[in-house]
Amino acid sequence: GSVNRWETEDLAAFTDGIDMYQEPYAPTVRVVGRLRSQAVSRNVAVLSLGLMEGLRIPEIDDPWMQHSDRLPFPVEWSARIYIRRPEEVAGELQRQMGKVRSQIRHYTHDHDLDPPMSLARQADRVLEVEDELTSGLTQLNTRLYGWWRIAVAGMDEAEAITRAQQVLDVYSPKIQVEHPEAQYRYAREFIPGEPLASTAYRRRGSVTWAASAVPAATASVGDRRGIMIGETCTATRRPVAWDPWLAQEVRRASGLTAIVGGLGSGKSFLTGLIVYKTLRMGARWTVLDPSGPLAELTRLPELAPFSRHINLLRADPGILNPYRVVAEPRPEHFADDEDPERAWRRERSLAAATRRRLVMDVLTGLLPFDVARMPHTRIVLLRAVREVGGAADRHPGLVIDVLRRHARDGEEHPGVVADFLEERRELPQAALLFPDTTRDDPWQADRDFRLTVLTMQGMTLPRPGSPREEWTDSESLAVELLNLASWLTQRTIYEADRNTRKGVALDETHFLSQVPTGKVLIDRLARDSRKFNVRALFASQLAGDLLRVSGFASLVNAVFVGRTDDDEAQAEALRLLKVPTGVGYEQMLGTLSPRPRHDDRPDDTPRQFVFADGHGGVEKIRIDLEGPHLEHVREALDTNPDANRVAVRGVPAPMRSPEVRAPDEPPPPLTFTKESRTHTIVDLGDDEDALDDDLDSTFEELDDPDGLLRNGLVNGHRAELLDDEALDLLGDVDEGPPDTVADDRAGTAGRIAR
Repeated sequence: GSVNRWETEDLAAFTDGIDMYQEPYAPTVRVVGRLRSQAVSRNVAVLSLGLMEGLRIPEIDDPWMQHSDRLPFPVEWSARIYIRRPEEVAGELQRQMGKVRSQIRHYTHDHDLDPPMSLARQADRVLEVEDELTSGLTQLNTRLYGWWRIAVAGMDEAEAITRAQQVLDVYSPKIQVEHPEAQYRYAREFIPGEPLASTAYRRRGSVTWAASAVPAATASVGDRRGIMIGETCTATRRPVAWDPWLAQEVRRASGLTAIVGGLGSGKSFLTGLIVYKTLRMGARWTVLDPSGPLAELTRLPELAPFSRHINLLRADPGILNPYRVVAEPRPEHFADDEDPERAWRRERSLAAATRRRLVMDVLTGLLPFDVARMPHTRIVLLRAVREVGGAADRHPGLVIDVLRRHARDGEEHPGVVADFLEERRELPQAALLFPDTTRDDPWQADRDFRLTVLTMQGMTLPRPGSPREEWTDSESLAVELLNLASWLTQRTIYEADRNTRKGVALDETHFLSQVPTGKVLIDRLARDSRKFNVRALFASQLAGDLLRVSGFASLVNAVFVGRTDDDEAQAEALRLLKVPTGVGYEQMLGTLSPRPRHDDRPDDTPRQFVFADGHGGVEKIRIDLEGPHLEHVREALDTNPDANRVAVRGVPAPMRSPEVRAPDEPPPPLTFTKESRTHTIVDLGDDEDALDDDLDSTFEELDDPDGLLRNGLVNGHRAELLDDEALDLLGDVDEGPPDTVADDRAGTAGRIAR
């Protein structure tokens, strides 16, 4: 039968083929073994763990046994641990406390001196240990003692000693590692059943202290396939790959992902990285980025042919019609059900109910707070919305018409609600809700796009956390438009094939948790992500905004948490990560992406996140996009402002490919920019040379930058005032003899730049 248990006598199978030799007082022991009928010899140095300072794990320090992973050679550990009886520990604590008190008394009474602070710390530590033994969970407060040995090998004695010194260096100064004599006996300790070589270097502590020696979170995080998103930030640097569709296609899990972090933590950069790399692998993405920096992805040469950028605030009227943003179910999506026809009809009814609920929320949100919270307001709106129905060809204007008709029938409040809605309808952005009935759906396009980025630049959102009654009319409308834009993104889920790899990325999702239909959207994406093979990315500054959605913590699959400073926000982020709270991990979230306090250089270092991959792996990682072939992607995703990028007035910005507008979107107005032959960038870093110039000549140059009014010879030619007919008013001076003027102007611009 199979071998299930090793007995003591079976250890000979390991030891018979090994011989150890040591010269007297030698710093290493020579180990000779056989490998495939060949003799192999190595010199081994055995070290022992010595004194250790108080370590703060995991707040500041890494697990101390993991430090050896930083070394470029293998290290072998041996530990012998013995549990201590409570009465034995109590007696030792009493004796230790007596020693401390006697020493304090010696200082204060015999010599009239203040005792050292170290004695006070020892006394406090003894009292703390005694309290741990008499209260709390006895399993965690159990005391132990043991010996920890480290073995390193080298081809010869010199290499073994060099490696032993490297071990000492990697642990200093907080942990002392000793190199004892009697190396033969210490090496025998690595064989189970051998006696202890020496009782020296015995270490005492609690069970939790011993457990903190090893990593609490495995360094094995991510998947063995997918896109490369970075590397681990622990003592061992390991690449981290992640397949956003592995959970849906293999593990039959949700595709919901949370990206949480404060301002500047790298949420937008990480989202853009995931979108870019998975697009290159053939996925399809719809991104809602209200602030707009991710729209730069649509201008990258490799993505531009199949990408479009839609600024919703400049799109066609009705693109955010609440009745159209909810997709109509397709019969082919229910072919695998037991009763496809019944399942399809049930889903159509659910879609119609969702449209009615969405219209109710949007119109209620447009009303003033005092009017919206009146019970009669909801009643009259509910009646009107029900009468209009939930078909996809309806629009909110029909609801206002029904309210007007009810007012003509003698009801007063429907007329009041209709008046307020008509007033809001006059706002410029409100036209997005009311379509032009003579035109087709503005969302449809004449060709297939694999990347669609929706932006809403210029939209004024309320301050996060501000109460609803303090919102202005424009802020209330902005929240409703953001909610509708989020619903618009999910149309791509149901309009494409179910098996196609799709993705939806939503930013500013903290406002969705404040709107009832926003919570419905998050729940629907979470539940349909597996069925329709979707990876949904939700970015928010606070984890609590996502946790307000019922069941979000149980449905979320992968989580990225960036730098978070607030104590409450840190605890909520750990809940998303499914990491225990109250044991020190909160402070670690505040140390992500560290920044020197007095460093005034641009902070363009790669950001750090705590990554939970959804199947047990949790680790701190560093986002990596540093390949030279990805430099243009880094520049496109860089959202940090930089005054050095501002060009001199009159110098055009670098040419970019034209923005892909929404279908039927009118072209932008034609503008003219004065073009200079000398492209000059203002350098604000060195202005000392400019101060040395004569003030009169400086002001003369500023008044006449083109040198047209200056008399005298320039390079042998006379600069004269030209007639108006000789000037190109939309560009610059005509070509011809005044080339010297252009040369003079270039020199002048250079002096001004200095």
